Amino acid sequence: MTEDFMEITKEDIQNIENALESNADYKLNNSKFDIKTFEKGKDICLIQYVANVENELVFQTKVEDGKYYISEIFGLFIENILNGNVSRDVFQSVSSYFHDVIDDESNDFEDEKEDLINILVLTEEYDANKLEIDLDPAKIREDYKKDYDNIYGDDSLNRVQKSLALKELLHMSICQVVNDLDLFFTRPFDLTPEEHAEKNKQEQKALEQELQMS
Repeated sequence: MTEDFMEITKEDIQNIENALESNADYKLNNSKFDIKTFEKGKDICLIQYVANVENELVFQTKVEDGKYYISEIFGLFIENILNGNVSRDVFQSVSSYFHDVIDDESNDFEDEKEDLINILVLTEEYDANKLEIDLDPAKIREDYKKDYDNIYGDDSLNRVQKSLALKELLHMSICQVVNDLDLFFTRPFDLTPEEHAEKNKQEQKALEQELQMS
């Protein structure tokens, strides 16, 4: 399987190296983000922390014709590494709201919804009118019920696969509201050991199929 690369300047490498020393959401794991790493073509391993979940990210590096290159997917993470990831706190707030709305159907959550919208629009990255729709408790419950009925009506899935699929769809709904690409690479924070094992199995199978096709 051929890795796609993007060019990165010496200045960017140095800026990211400095940013990683203070960024709480990304930490180097047994590797360095510096010029020598690129010159030796070593992999760079980062641990990403989102909603109390650790995700390992591995990027290839190389130097060609005096230019520095890193795995193209790294481009998704540069801004958050350099500027800090405000969406980590946003994600936790939105996630808590979604779970509360689903767990307590007796509450209309109007006050909580307005408070959350007021917080999110302060970042200037969110539209209040769209949030009114996305955070509507009735919509959240209706979408969740549809997903539940579809998944638990599928006899081809076992118990663990069903619970995992439902949690993943809810996680995706939350990620879509937060609207941060990094989060789509993460798992739901409330997976059980059985669900983590099933997810690992699914990812391994998908990787094997991808390698067979390449």
